Amino acid sequence: MTTLIIEIPDSETGDISNIVRAKGGNIVSIDSDEENLTQAELDLLKRGLKEALLIKEGKIKAIPFSELWND
Repeated sequence: MTTLIIEIPDSETGDISNIVRAKGGNIVSIDSDEENLTQAELDLLKRGLKEALLIKEGKIKAIPFSELWND
């Protein structure tokens, strides 16, 4: 499944939501005014998304799960 982030006017959310749900999609609403993310947190999220896309494209290798919990 693909994740798509779009910004649309509030008046158009009903139409778009109906189209997405008709295609079997899921709507996750995030209001940036309510999230209170710091710039550092936002930068980390952007970096993580870029890294995930590079892994998906095969440009970089993912870290195996076994190495993440190497206590």
